[in-house]
Amino acid sequence: MSIEAPRATEHTRYRANEPRIVSENLDGQALIIDMGVGTYFSCDGVSSEAWAALTNGATPAELAAWLQREYGADAGSVDSDVARFVDALVADGVVVERGELAVAAELFPPSGGSGPYDGLAVERFSDLADLILLDPVHDVTEAGWPHATE
Repeated sequence: MSIEAPRATEHTRYRANEPRIVSENLDGQALIIDMGVGTYFSCDGVSSEAWAALTNGATPAELAAWLQREYGADAGSVDSDVARFVDALVADGVVVERGELAVAAELFPPSGGSGPYDGLAVERFSDLADLILLDPVHDVTEAGWPHATE
């Protein structure tokens, strides 16, 4: 019997799973690194705005309504896009329920509606996991970084 990650609910507020997860939004791209397993993620354009809103405390329902309003996107496709996007982030442990933590004053980025709505996607990469997990101060040989100890 396999254990599945809980599905996102439309009224749950999420936050980045810090300190395990570190992220930065740069020029319309969210770069997200899971320091626990070395996986990194990328969200471009509308998806980076969705990442920012979600981690600022917007619920999936609020995010979907904002995307519909800002981008004139179809409600049915936006709802399913948001559910898939949040489910993927929850399944990878990138976001967790916010609980009682304060929500950001500005939930949504000011740049909404800057282009066409082309759906939400989060790309997942594990090709650099060994380097990300390598602690350059402690886990190296006398040869220095990036030569890991055995």
